Amino acid sequence: METIFKFVFFLAILIFMLTSVGLFLLLVKILLHFYPEVVFLDILFRPAL
Repeated sequence: METIFKFVFFLAILIFMLTSVGLFLLLVKILLHFYPEVVFLDILFRPAL
């Protein structure tokens, strides 16, 4: 039972991380349509050439 819980917990954390990263990248992509460059935590995002 503990092994199943660990597997489900790991899977839930993995899905949560992928969703968070995906939403962040989607937000950056949407913002790049309106601004030429987006700076977040000193990381410069700009459209690819």
